[in-house]
Amino acid sequence: MFTETTILIVLSRVLEFLGIITTFFLMFRGYKIKYVLMVGGVVVFSIAVSVSGLLIRDYFLYLVILDLIVTLAVLASVILYVLKNPEKARDFTPPEDARCPFCNVKITSEEEICTMRVGSFTLFFDNCHHLVKAMEEVDFLLENKKIPTGEVKEVFIKAKDTGRWLGVEKVKVVEEEGVYRAYEHTPEGKKPIDLEEILKKFKDKVGGR
Repeated sequence: MFTETTILIVLSRVLEFLGIITTFFLMFRGYKIKYVLMVGGVVVFSIAVSVSGLLIRDYFLYLVILDLIVTLAVLASVILYVLKNPEKARDFTPPEDARCPFCNVKITSEEEICTMRVGSFTLFFDNCHHLVKAMEEVDFLLENKKIPTGEVKEVFIKAKDTGRWLGVEKVKVVEEEGVYRAYEHTPEGKKPIDLEEILKKFKDKVGGR
């Protein structure tokens, strides 16, 4: 019994540690506050259960098992959800002083904004057109230090037709009267541009310097 209890206690402490790390990760990587609170809350719950177990020793083993089940279930659920649904789990609200790297105008509307993570920097573009133009004119932006260098890890675009955030591989970008617009569903009679090829060239230049 001592060996089993010890193993359960160790597992509980490991899950608490993972929960703390996950909480900070979600917090500093811009995920919605509700997911941060869910993971942080289950860590607090785990600690509270551990303290209760020390005070109520007759039920210590049962409390540890309860702690493991609840903590593992919440951690696994949140981690799997945010990994599979980053567009839904992330908080894309731009900082108050955010400016579009392409036009240098302060972002005041979130109607068609896009976001890109380059290295440790998160860039916000005021619309899809400026995002695409920035990728096409990357040499000029790099020379004038308008964008940082580094690995391009995440690109999310807000679809004009549904208002949903989509990963770059899911969005359909079409040119309408000389302006690039992003859609979740391709408008009738329109042919999407090869955005992934444009992004690939952009990544090569931004990450290669």
